[in-house]
Amino acid sequence: MPKRKLQSLSLREKLKLISVYESGKTREGVYAEFNVPKSTLCRIIQSKHKIESQCSEGQGKLKRVRLSEYPELEQCLLTWVKPLRNKNVPVSGPMIKEEAQDFARRLDIHNFCSSNSWMEGFKKRNGIVFKAICGESNAVDVNKCSQWIEDLPALLCNYSADDIFNVDKAGLFYKCLPDKTFTVKGKSCHGGKLSKERITILLGANMSGTEKLPILLIGKSKSPRCFKGAKTLPVNYQNNKKAWMTSTIFSDWLKNLKPRNESSEGKNFNAMRFAKKAWFSVTKTTIANCFKKSGFKSEVTVAESLQEEGENLETDAEDWNLGISNDNI
Repeated sequence: MPKRKLQSLSLREKLKLISVYESGKTREGVYAEFNVPKSTLCRIIQSKHKIESQCSEGQGKLKRVRLSEYPELEQCLLTWVKPLRNKNVPVSGPMIKEEAQDFARRLDIHNFCSSNSWMEGFKKRNGIVFKAICGESNAVDVNKCSQWIEDLPALLCNYSADDIFNVDKAGLFYKCLPDKTFTVKGKSCHGGKLSKERITILLGANMSGTEKLPILLIGKSKSPRCFKGAKTLPVNYQNNKKAWMTSTIFSDWLKNLKPRNESSEGKNFNAMRFAKKAWFSVTKTTIANCFKKSGFKSEVTVAESLQEEGENLETDAEDWNLGISNDNI
């Protein structure tokens, strides 16, 4: 009789086995489905809580949890790492190694070395991975957002959609070319280094999409070369050494909000004019739908949107007939 090949299960598979067993399936059926002996099944069921805990810590893919030679030290490290990530503080490998050596001294652990091999074992044992930081998802509490959407109708019942405004800032990489292009099939496709020069732009509009607030643009230079001789600018302009939004800049912009005539604007500020044109080409329906997605209500009709888009198309040829200069903001 051939020797049966034993099945090695990961923690996640063991958790699934427990779920199948607790659903009422017979032990014989579980043996057959997961190809494990009776003794292994009993041991897995008895370790249910431990397996659940290990899976919740990100170790579900492991087939065997290797015990640490320094469990107290590693527990101290985890206690140090988790609060930092909860506050969105980046944690690097050298930081973990240095902190491990410090904990070893405090715990009076001799002959400990936070080597690369120890570091790899520490990450596997504790489900730690190295990832690129992307987006600002941790900046928002989903539960608070849901509650906010529920409370909105009561807060807005006495206000018109024309009187409800929202503003937001964004980075504008005005010299960055597209990273995709059409090319002949079979030919290599190379490009130059993408420009990282950026400015910050602040946009705002009311809920109905009928009014867009004056654009605020923040650059690094107080007096860029392209401003020489200009009497007016297409948009409001402020500056600081990092081209970032600050509370002072925002407060000044908010206090100075008022209708203004752009009829005599300069003609050489290409990034400014392109940004303004792009923003004022956004239809009322698009803006209203953005508010609606966030829990607000709006009543902009499709007919109004189509009419507005037609009006925008009539002025596109004239407004976009601009020369490009790398020196321009």
